[in-house]
Amino acid sequence: MGKNIRTILFVLVISIAGCAKIEPTATLEQTGMIFTDTVTPAQETIPKDTQKLPTTTETQLPPTPGKETQQIKPAEFEGRIDVGRHKIYLNCAGSGTPTVILEAGYGCTSETWSLVQPEVAKFTRVCAYDRAGLGRSSSAPEPENSLEVIQVLREILDKAGIEGPYILVGHSLGGMYMRLFADHYQEDVIGLVLVDSYHIDVLSRNVEVLPTESPDESESLRFYRDWFTNPPAYPAMKEELFEEGSLGDLPLVVLTSPAEERADDLPAGLSAKFDEIWVELQIEWAKISSRCTHIIAEGSGHFIQEEQPALVVDAIYQIFEEVRQ
Repeated sequence: MGKNIRTILFVLVISIAGCAKIEPTATLEQTGMIFTDTVTPAQETIPKDTQKLPTTTETQLPPTPGKETQQIKPAEFEGRIDVGRHKIYLNCAGSGTPTVILEAGYGCTSETWSLVQPEVAKFTRVCAYDRAGLGRSSSAPEPENSLEVIQVLREILDKAGIEGPYILVGHSLGGMYMRLFADHYQEDVIGLVLVDSYHIDVLSRNVEVLPTESPDESESLRFYRDWFTNPPAYPAMKEELFEEGSLGDLPLVVLTSPAEERADDLPAGLSAKFDEIWVELQIEWAKISSRCTHIIAEGSGHFIQEEQPALVVDAIYQIFEEVRQ
């Protein structure tokens, strides 16, 4: 069953199977309220029999007296920022404006952007970070909802002196977070790139095409049925954020993987139906702005930023050039 589950998780676009491994960093300098230190990597896979979010081991560090975070406004920065509830790892490279913000998918860390960030840093500043409980960030006392996630992101950007305007880039579940960020901080967002982004309607749409339940159905189909109807906690998002024209004429690029390889014990044609639903919802994403480019990443799986990073870099550069004119 383990092999099948690893495969079928991709259709949900919440799999972390493709996330890069995080190695502990060497001890670095502490600066003000920003910390860099050796931390324990987050667990890299979701237990196949549970639906718990990954966690990481907290490393306790005292603040350095006599220095203010607000004084730190580097073009490049790597370290952890104390936001009170936890410490969040932030990595910024390059220089220039607008700043590109990279948001990873469910269970993934900033390492998922390791092939994209260096290329973007060649033409502007680009920042990636680890959400609470992932990678080099410490765990939050309690699970965070979607609004808290974007509020923490805004706080670490402010404390590190990473000012807008921003081009937001989100993969999978991270695309939903970036859409919410754009809604709450409209004055600072000038572009959005969605990399095979998750859509709030995907589970309900997939349930509709499932065959009638039977006692002899395959283990993969049973897994799908349970996952679609009893998923892990998802961020609460207003339907208005997904409506046509909700972003006005904000520059938008939607990158879509058209198909996924799945377990071979699914009923005939079901995998194709899942793919069709996914692409239809990606088309819905593309309609939220009147200035959208929709790109089908033929030959790429869900992790386009790892399999075809040049497509993601080009999408970012397209918006970068557009907003500078």
